[in-house]
Amino acid sequence: MVLFGSSISGTGLRRTRKKLPYKGKWQQTFNEQQALQTLKNKATSIITDKEDPQNPNPKTQILSTLIESFQTHGCNPNPNAYSFLINLLSQKTLFSQIPPLLNHLEKTEKFETPEQIFADLIRNYGAAGMIRDAVDLFFRIPKFRCSATVKSLNVLLSVLCRKKESLFLVHEVLIRTSELNIRLEESVFCILVKALCRIGKFGNAIELLNLMQFFGCTPDSGVYSEVLLLLCKYGGSIEVLNFLEEMGNLEFRPSGLAYRHVIDVFVKDGKVIEAFKVLNRMKVEGVKPDIVSYTSVLDGFVSVGEFQKVDELFDEMLVMGLVPDVYTYSVYINGLCKQGDFDGAIRMLVCMEEVDCKPEVVSYNTIMAALCKVGDVGRARELMGMMRLKGVGGSLHTYRILVDGFLCKGEIVEGFGMLEEMLNRGFVPRSSSFDSMICGLCERCLLLEAMIVLKEMVSRSIAPGAMAWEALASATIFRSGCIGKSAYLEDLAGLLPD
Repeated sequence: MVLFGSSISGTGLRRTRKKLPYKGKWQQTFNEQQALQTLKNKATSIITDKEDPQNPNPKTQILSTLIESFQTHGCNPNPNAYSFLINLLSQKTLFSQIPPLLNHLEKTEKFETPEQIFADLIRNYGAAGMIRDAVDLFFRIPKFRCSATVKSLNVLLSVLCRKKESLFLVHEVLIRTSELNIRLEESVFCILVKALCRIGKFGNAIELLNLMQFFGCTPDSGVYSEVLLLLCKYGGSIEVLNFLEEMGNLEFRPSGLAYRHVIDVFVKDGKVIEAFKVLNRMKVEGVKPDIVSYTSVLDGFVSVGEFQKVDELFDEMLVMGLVPDVYTYSVYINGLCKQGDFDGAIRMLVCMEEVDCKPEVVSYNTIMAALCKVGDVGRARELMGMMRLKGVGGSLHTYRILVDGFLCKGEIVEGFGMLEEMLNRGFVPRSSSFDSMICGLCERCLLLEAMIVLKEMVSRSIAPGAMAWEALASATIFRSGCIGKSAYLEDLAGLLPD
């Protein structure tokens, strides 16, 4: 048959196909896949049976299995095979079996070993606490026909910076890194700066940050924001304020997240004015504060009694289109309670429902605690009833507030009833509340009820205080009713732990 002026016989066509180069490459890939699967099956079996006393030396067997698995399929071990074995041995914490593999990889194989194999092993060494092995492996990388880069360096530095005990090796590693011709990048400095912040070396961290430009690295606003977050976590308001000013001088703007943490630090340290200034600075820089930032500043003004600022800031938040959450309302309710405006606080609960922000138990607890503080325990109990009607269950804190409130007001019988309800719900009062209840009941000659409370304490392995025992003993001595003194003392003795 003639096609395009040429005659090709069937035999010639078959001969031509045999010479196609892609078929040999495909066959090699297929063989390597088969060999790798054989290796996986055998290696897993060997490691599983490693405790068998009749099993040969696993170190020798793993290496020989690697070679035999590939020889059987007419090919040589590839990087995937070494990667699989090293990761498998690391997962099983059989690190003593890895050196023979590394020696064979270094001295026998000819391919360029992927750096990822060493990065993974360095990380695994670090997790196992084999810090020196991790360092030695890093500087050994070039012997495996592999160029170490900042990738494996960062893994090693992360391992070294994880614990204080290994930080002293960082200097040695950085000095010797020049031997490997690795260029220090921004990521390296970030790891080191984080480590310095974690151990409280804030001055050194900032100094290192400023030295980045001498190594050809230019820190940007993102890097400074990350350092600012670390200072918020590990430092104090003074360090944060100084660094924030330095960022401003460099015309770097923190991220919204960093600003939020800065506000939290200032509020916790009682520097509410500084927190308020940061809030205003965010708006000037075009960073819209979120509801969390506003709530934090609101809480700060409530804590220092700046209630006019609280109202102004709450209104401003609404004007900006921010929707208060249950925590924001709880902070505002706390401010109303501190001003004695309990009616306003309760009205705020209704307002929350109107805007589809269902009050949670924390909002009710805030008002109940404030009412009990001024002695209005009855209204606090009414509020608890209102809370139940709204489908909100009382918490441990709810019952503790009411029990302690009744005790402080001297309404022992009402407190005892609330205590029983509390115990029936599975909540346990404070040991001091138990003691106060026993003392109050004994003063009113309610010895049976006092004994019930005592039994509840003992059943929960709560040791009564000296005042509780004295109150029980005194009440028994002066008791001259139908039950004699000796009977009560025997009951008390029976409650004592062995």
